[in-house]
Amino acid sequence: MSTLEKTIVLLREMPEQSLESLYDFIRSIWIYQDGKTEFVENSVDISESMEGFRVLQSFAGTLPADFDYKKELEEMREEKYARFN
Repeated sequence: MSTLEKTIVLLREMPEQSLESLYDFIRSIWIYQDGKTEFVENSVDISESMEGFRVLQSFAGTLPADFDYKKELEEMREEKYARFN
C-alpha cells in the first residue's frame, strides 16, 4: 500500500474537527513551500498574526524565579468566582 493510500485510509477514519485542523496545516505548508500558490486570493495574510505572536514571545521569561503558578491561579479563581460561592 502506498503512502497516499495509507493516508487516505487514515483520513477517512479521522473525526471532522481533526480533518479541518489537518487541512489548515497542510494548506499552510503548501502556501509557504514555494512562496506562491494558485490560491493566493484565498490565502490568509498571517503578518498580523506573526506580529502578535512576536509580542507574546516578548513576554516570555518575564516572571520572577519564585513565581508560584498554582498559587496565583488559585487566587485569581477565588477572586473571579468568589461571588458564586
